[in-house]
Parts: sequence; C-alpha cells; structure tokens
Amino acid sequence: MAAYVIIVTQTVSDPALLNQYKEQAREHLRAQGISFTAGPVVAETLEGTAPHGAVVLKFGDLKQAQDWYRSDDYQKLLEMRLSATSSTAIIVEGP
Repeated sequence: MAAYVIIVTQTVSDPALLNQYKEQAREHLRAQGISFTAGPVVAETLEGTAPHGAVVLKFGDLKQAQDWYRSDDYQKLLEMRLSATSSTAIIVEGP
C-alpha cells in the first residue's frame, strides 16, 4: 500500500532559510526519485486556519516513507525547515 508524507507549514519565521531548504529539498527529492504529488500552494482551506503551504509526497509503502524521513540526508534538511517554520509532518497510507 502506498504511503504519503504530508507536510503542512503553518507559519514562516525565516523566509530566506525556508527558500534555502526548498532548493536543497527539491534536489534531494529529485536524487531520490521522489516527486511532489501535490503542493505547495493550498487551493482552499475547508476547515481551521489557512496554512502557509502544504506538500504531499508519494512513496511505495510505509517503510519507504519512514526510511526517507529518518534518513541522515533528510534529517540535515529537516533542521532547516524546523528552524524556518512552524509545521506538521505526517504519514498516511492509501491507494
């Protein structure tokens, strides 16, 4: 079963660092063969407070998504995102 990593950015405290993260994350994802399924623009907020942005990444299965998120390479990038934003990341399984 496929797994999706969903990252929702609520607020941005350091736009320059976030842009640096985005550039490096794009390169990292491309090198891993991972593409965006959706995002980063939120088309409509149906409930709650509108986020700054969100992305959805598709993986072959739960283990692949977990391994990617916990990889040393992504953990270096994650520090940048967490320093630049207030965000939430989750993994959901689906078709």
